[in-house]
Amino acid sequence: MKINEDWVNYMIMAAQHSRGNAAHWFRYLRKDIDKYGALFTEKEIDELFCNENLTLFQRVSLKMAFEEGSPTRQHIIGLNKPAKTNILSEIRDKLEAAKA
Repeated sequence: MKINEDWVNYMIMAAQHSRGNAAHWFRYLRKDIDKYGALFTEKEIDELFCNENLTLFQRVSLKMAFEEGSPTRQHIIGLNKPAKTNILSEIRDKLEAAKA
């Protein structure tokens, strides 16, 4: 149970750290779903959902992140997939073309 208690405390810290920044919050959720999603019980998610340190947005997105098939979960899972293009090499190519 230690991992789960640590997870709840970690997510409270993450919520406070990412307050007002949805992209940052989703990155925290992405880490949890990618690595540890199967370890959390519905009770622990509910405990975090009821925590006053989370904003309403964070509470709802947390709940939806762990619901199979929800748009929020699909978005977060999409964040875990590698990019189809290498952005850095595209930028490098454009810079080199501009210098020429």
